[in-house]
Amino acid sequence: MTLSDIIEDLHAVELRLLDYEKRYGLHSEDFYALYSQGLLDDGELEETIDFTRWAGLYEIKQEREEMFRELSRAFVRDLRAKYPENRIRLTPNPDLVTV
Repeated sequence: MTLSDIIEDLHAVELRLLDYEKRYGLHSEDFYALYSQGLLDDGELEETIDFTRWAGLYEIKQEREEMFRELSRAFVRDLRAKYPENRIRLTPNPDLVTV
């Protein structure tokens, strides 16, 4: 998975999570804590489907964020090695810039 794929996935997942947060009035992190502890009564089939999808999206978000953090940290290490005088020149990544 490329850096661009990871970033695009994150933004797409965040938009879908926002829909659930608006629908249920609950932050995804708080929802996931309740869900993972088995504290939610999912009642109707619609809620069961929503909760399963919401939890899956939240897990994808967590995975993609960790992947992005790891790539970002590696990039910072490379920049520090390239610019040892502590003045780092940060320019747009040509692989990510769209016209």
